[in-house]
Amino acid sequence: MINYLRLLINNSTSLIIFVVISLLSLGKVFPQDKTQGFQEIVKKFDIPAIQLNYLKNGKEHFYNYGVKNVDSKDSIDQNTVFQAASLTKVIATYAFLRLMDKGLIELDKPLWEYYHYPRLTNNPNKDKITARMVLTHRTGLLNWEGDVGTASWKKTPLTSQFEPGTDYMYSGEGFYFLQETMEQITGKSFQQLVEEEVLIPLGMKNSAIVWNDELIHNAAYGHYENGKARKMGMYRNSNAAYTLYTTAKDYSIFLNSYVINGTGLKKKTHKFALSRLSEAKKASHKSPDDQHVPCALGMRMQINELGTAYWHTGSNPGFRCFFLAYPKTKEILVAFSNSDNGFVTIPHLLALFLNNNQTFWMYKWRQGELD
Repeated sequence: MINYLRLLINNSTSLIIFVVISLLSLGKVFPQDKTQGFQEIVKKFDIPAIQLNYLKNGKEHFYNYGVKNVDSKDSIDQNTVFQAASLTKVIATYAFLRLMDKGLIELDKPLWEYYHYPRLTNNPNKDKITARMVLTHRTGLLNWEGDVGTASWKKTPLTSQFEPGTDYMYSGEGFYFLQETMEQITGKSFQQLVEEEVLIPLGMKNSAIVWNDELIHNAAYGHYENGKARKMGMYRNSNAAYTLYTTAKDYSIFLNSYVINGTGLKKKTHKFALSRLSEAKKASHKSPDDQHVPCALGMRMQINELGTAYWHTGSNPGFRCFFLAYPKTKEILVAFSNSDNGFVTIPHLLALFLNNNQTFWMYKWRQGELD
């Protein structure tokens, strides 16, 4: 006669053991699942390489996949340097705040009172632009005017599209004006200021605000949309808007120090820098979506179902990058790609690493583009 009670007990015990073992296995496989998902995203969108760091509560998770150059096939690693493009603006903002805390420059004093910028000499609004306007993109200056980085560009007069402080327009020219003002009041080059105020004190050992030839040993090449490699971009003159070379690890160190902890700043300065200071516009007209991505100093806020986060994207020829940082949960996601197609991966990377039960306005607003 079959002992059904014993059989039931034995089967139940086996089922429990199986479930426990499965759950333990899932815990071990989880990081591998992230790695697999990450690699599938890189492959799916035919991106030569992506370097990513996910940081939560001080614990880092690095993901690197792909090649520095499709021709050489050399693999990237966590020390491979990428162009940070407009993520440079957040570094410049922090450097400004450090000088402000030292009493060297004021947020709302016209920059013209510190420095008569030659390119604004004939501009009727020259004495109205402040650092606050620069850092919230309300200067009225175009993103770029002239052939950026050339000798002729530095002599190109700047024109106003509206009276400073009255509207929004993303502007790299504004950041360069602030850069030259900071150089004027300190007597130091922007490179020296960034090194002294940001890179060295925060321990960003694999970062540089201008190109140096040592970088060539482990630097990523940019790539066109068709997948072909570009020439190595070597910015030998600093620009507060786009010339930072860095890694996902180093940039995470910066964000954790600045955004999460306010390291090196007065408490009131840190709090103010993360405040909602002005509104953005996705186009020439206002959109209901704009309310979800207002401007803090040098960054955008993302206001959604989970609260407030901070973000910025970067777009240099051959490179696309972004970060999203949550002070409340102390989460940071930083990703660098070496392709003109890099932004298409943003929603997939966000969904893979972060709580997906939220609206990622940092991408939905303009598909990652800021200018």
